[in-house]
Amino acid sequence: MIGLTVAKLLKAHQGLIALVSAANIFPYVAQEDTPLPLIIYTVDSVTPEYAKDVWADDLVNFSVIALSDDYASLQAIAAEIRDALELVSDTYTKRIIMTGQVEGFNLAENVFLNKQSFTVEIESY
Repeated sequence: MIGLTVAKLLKAHQGLIALVSAANIFPYVAQEDTPLPLIIYTVDSVTPEYAKDVWADDLVNFSVIALSDDYASLQAIAAEIRDALELVSDTYTKRIIMTGQVEGFNLAENVFLNKQSFTVEIESY
């Protein structure tokens, strides 16, 4: 369910959509031949927490990967992704917290990438 929230927040952020088309934001894998830049988001883990005999909440770790053939553009996109998500909450979540970031270059695809990791507490579904 957090994937839908992530997609909603990314696609609603005007600064990000000015740089990456909403049609170029995908869960897990991009459609083949999608033009750059593009964004892929993944749910990395869900850890449930319990209080006595009832579910209390889920701690969810997720990542957002930006891909671009231009490094300067990638930096602008990464900043907008962070702005769209960091410290934002949704109907069923507490605030989203950024936990890390890595960058790189994929030689096979000839593309720069930025991966930001986040965690969020889900209070209800």
